[in-house]
Amino acid sequence: MPNETSIDTSSLLTILGLIAAVWAIVPTATRLRFKLSVTWFEWLVVVGVFLAVHYLVFEPTLRSVGLYHSFGPWKWGLDKSSSIYLLLLGLGLFILVRARAPKLARRNIGVFAKLVNNLLLTKRYDELVSLVEPQFSKLLNISRYRPLLARAAAKMAPRSALDLEAILSGVRPKHENHLKHWFRSALTRLESTLAGWDSPADQAQELLRGLSNSPSLVTHLAVAYPDFGLRIILEWPEVVREDFVELFMDALLSDNSSRLYVELKSNENLSGRHRLALPPTNRILYFFFRDVSVAAHHGLYRAIGESVRRRLDEDPKLVEAYNRSLGYFAEVGKYHSPVYAGIKLFEIMIHEGIHQGQQDHLWLFYFTHFTDGILEQMRDVAPDDGNHEFPTPFHYLLYQIVSIASNWIDDCLEVDVAAIAKDVTEKPDFDAYYIPEKATDALGTIVQSIISSPKIDDRFKRYMLEVALSQYKRIKNTPRVTTVARSFIKSLINGLDLPTRPAYRHELHRVFGQLDHVLRHEIPEFAQALEDARQ
Repeated sequence: MPNETSIDTSSLLTILGLIAAVWAIVPTATRLRFKLSVTWFEWLVVVGVFLAVHYLVFEPTLRSVGLYHSFGPWKWGLDKSSSIYLLLLGLGLFILVRARAPKLARRNIGVFAKLVNNLLLTKRYDELVSLVEPQFSKLLNISRYRPLLARAAAKMAPRSALDLEAILSGVRPKHENHLKHWFRSALTRLESTLAGWDSPADQAQELLRGLSNSPSLVTHLAVAYPDFGLRIILEWPEVVREDFVELFMDALLSDNSSRLYVELKSNENLSGRHRLALPPTNRILYFFFRDVSVAAHHGLYRAIGESVRRRLDEDPKLVEAYNRSLGYFAEVGKYHSPVYAGIKLFEIMIHEGIHQGQQDHLWLFYFTHFTDGILEQMRDVAPDDGNHEFPTPFHYLLYQIVSIASNWIDDCLEVDVAAIAKDVTEKPDFDAYYIPEKATDALGTIVQSIISSPKIDDRFKRYMLEVALSQYKRIKNTPRVTTVARSFIKSLINGLDLPTRPAYRHELHRVFGQLDHVLRHEIPEFAQALEDARQ
């Protein structure tokens, strides 16, 4: 019969050995996640349980030195072994529950960064998103944190104001005395030094930059987690300085199964003559265009425009496909086209800019670049082009560009100044027709490119000119938009910023003379201006 006072540590050694063996084969990412999940409180519980286990295992030794306190006989059929088992089982369940989600704090930002980088390098993007998304707000707060002393030094440091009026008038600025200059310099250096000590903030900022500038990660976010991508743009204003918006939008346009294409296809209900409705369910479009200043602030026009231009310039497969016969492109294919998607995004953005009173043209002139890119890649005129409304998808895209730009001009008739925010309309230089007038400039350049192109047959040139002049006919007799109508004539015939060439005006006169006589009769002032320009 074994001695009751003997100490049997075999079960404890077995458990510890098992833990060590499991820990040795656990992947690095899992170890980092565990370290991140277990806080000081959890470690106190772990240490407490292991002390209790050792307290029970070494009962004979503790009794011999008078350090063991007995709470009476064991109850409910429990003994020392079963109690140790229950303690370890409870500890395992406790850690399992508490470690379900990692906890981010300033003290463990280094571990968090290592874990994120590990997931990023191994392309485990779903795990990375599940880790970062719940902690994103905390990560932003850590990145913006400045030590108390640094903030105090910043407030205490006097700011020397430049007397601009005195400088312009030639009066020499007053010099501050040496004591004030020394005090201000010392506080400025102190502020800079203290701010540099905050390594967690630096680590958080570096981590955010790494996430926003990873093309493969942003591509995955755009396709699989677009809502998180929008949240990054919304909550992290500094992202405008990074490449995130450009990468995000390019990824959405690259994958024709992305949510953007779904929203564009389902977003065809009108909210006016030309303006499209923006239901909240179309989250990407609603996010950027419900308040179009959001799109302007993040340079969305540049992200869309450059993505479309790059495809027109560098994608030979796209060029080959768009130079084939139209087929079902106008009914089906356009909903999978990045060029068409970019055109539609500009359509929505500019119409919203018009009705929200934006005093920014939002770079609608990208339409002129799209036109030039299409004409550059378009095949030469084919003998049967005149037999088809749109001989190729490229012709259909040119029609969309001319039609949408004409609608921007026509939309000046639909502007309701009373519906525009007062802080916009009360500005002294507010112009309700600023964007439609700029659109006339763009349309003039577009029509000039089409009329002058040897790759476009006469029938299609007439078609495009008719589309533009039909909208001019609608606005020309409305007194409140007289400036827009005058700008339309000048832009199409003479050019606004750059004068048109005589060869273009001659070609325009020739094509105009082939239009339906009813339309020419209804716009005599355009015909007269064109005749005068040829003299």
